[in-house]
Amino acid sequence: MVSNRPSTSKPRGICKYYNTPRGCFAGDNCKFLHGDPSALSHRTHPDTLDGCVSPQVVLTPYDSAKICRYYANGYCKRGVDCWFRHVIKPPTTNTTNSSELEEEDLACSVCFEKPVTFGLLGGCSHVFCIQCIQQWRDPENKSGDLASSVNTKKCPMCRAPSKFITPSSRFWKEGEQGKTKVMQAYRDSTARLPCRYFQESKTRNPKKPFCPFGKDCFYQHNNDDGTKYVFKDGVDVCMKVRYFPLTFCLQERSHDPDSLFSTTTLGFQFY
Repeated sequence: MVSNRPSTSKPRGICKYYNTPRGCFAGDNCKFLHGDPSALSHRTHPDTLDGCVSPQVVLTPYDSAKICRYYANGYCKRGVDCWFRHVIKPPTTNTTNSSELEEEDLACSVCFEKPVTFGLLGGCSHVFCIQCIQQWRDPENKSGDLASSVNTKKCPMCRAPSKFITPSSRFWKEGEQGKTKVMQAYRDSTARLPCRYFQESKTRNPKKPFCPFGKDCFYQHNNDDGTKYVFKDGVDVCMKVRYFPLTFCLQERSHDPDSLFSTTTLGFQFY
């Protein structure tokens, strides 16, 4: 199969200077392969598409030295499988952001492991990996009272309310500009996509469309003429209305803002 990985510069063959006494002066900027491709250490990046695995890839020093632009902007969904370097560019000033201090020591408040992808919550500065905080907020396998309550929509540590989780490759404390930027980019990326609940409801009752998340939904709610449809109430009311029972919502929970981490290539590569 053809890999869907991001494109890189096309290798132009083996560097003729690499194996000479003088060596290659280009170093990490060389766009030729340093060594025989058949003998190089291959980096394999499996893609879970239809159970297939993408072919092995040999990167030039130039490509291997590239910094991942998605990670630099806040979130790379490839995680440890990304081809490019997950590093933070040196700051241009002498001030150091507190989020960059001792980031290696950050551990999830639930599993105590260092997260590959952080799950940021609005209103607090506790550290969670995306899997742990999603599991905490998942209504499945919870009693009806607990599933319908607002307790699972709060930080499990400080109980600060938070309506959604934002995936991030870096950790940001509450109030920091980087956190605001990442969270807004997440909202912007999902706002470009039509809400499937809203679309399906229009096929059943065009005069009364609905969405279980109402005005709190991250997705696009548009009328047939392209104008925006605005709900009066949010998720706290819409989730309890009689025409949208909770059991249906639990069965279709993949639309929940807490579960929006599949495949999107809008800006930050997430939702």
